[in-house]
Amino acid sequence: MDRTFFIYQDFEVYSVDEFSWQKERHRHNFFELLFIEFGMGTHVLNANHHHFKSHDIYFLTPGDVHSFKTSEPTRFHCLRFLPGFFSNTNEAGELEKLFHYHNRTKGSLTLGSADKLFMESLVLKIIREAAQHKKRHSELIRYLMYSILQLILRYATVDENSFGKNTEDLKIDNILSYIRANIANPHKLKKKIIADRFNVSVNYIGEYVKKHLNISLREYVDVSKMHIITERLQQSDRTFSEIGGELGFADSSHFNRFIHRHTGKTPSEYRRSLKR
Repeated sequence: MDRTFFIYQDFEVYSVDEFSWQKERHRHNFFELLFIEFGMGTHVLNANHHHFKSHDIYFLTPGDVHSFKTSEPTRFHCLRFLPGFFSNTNEAGELEKLFHYHNRTKGSLTLGSADKLFMESLVLKIIREAAQHKKRHSELIRYLMYSILQLILRYATVDENSFGKNTEDLKIDNILSYIRANIANPHKLKKKIIADRFNVSVNYIGEYVKKHLNISLREYVDVSKMHIITERLQQSDRTFSEIGGELGFADSSHFNRFIHRHTGKTPSEYRRSLKR
């Protein structure tokens, strides 16, 4: 089974420079806009081989499987997002259309020259905004991402007859969005509560999540908490009690044991290692 990648927030930016790189074949449960600023290599997308080059743009939907191999120094920019990133009803509706746009046999996006330059400028602006955290940067990023979606829809071939159909990818994403939204409330993360909310058998919910993520429901909750804890320890001076309280830990001893179980360190040791 292909390794499944997933993200812990509704929107993430990932940029990387690679000189000689082979990214293993994997599947992910999120949308990804992939912009190659420069470089060259091979992109295997859903068993189809494509030779990528500078300024190629790929759009991947949940369920796509791909891998990379660079043949010269390459810079990748990845904008990864989940439907929960678009809370506005109209925006979410537009995104739903793209659930039915699949790269099963397609390569990079084919855009008009002016629109391609415009999309590249939007991608680079989003990357700068995400790094600088200026006032209202989240709102601006969402508007810029919506503009990108409109450009994709301008050129994408979409099956109009499939709109409105519930999909397995949409259901698992809604479950994961629910978990992230309630990460500080352990009661709402019990199997029965989640199963009832999403009309899945309580005996099947764990198997359902593992089928899509290759990890258990509990592991996903724990990994999500560790991701938030790591971010808080790196980017703020909040106390351990404050961070533990935000994530629903009963007391400091539970928080300390959780950190030690996942890192082998005390909270203080883990914070120092992150600062280094």
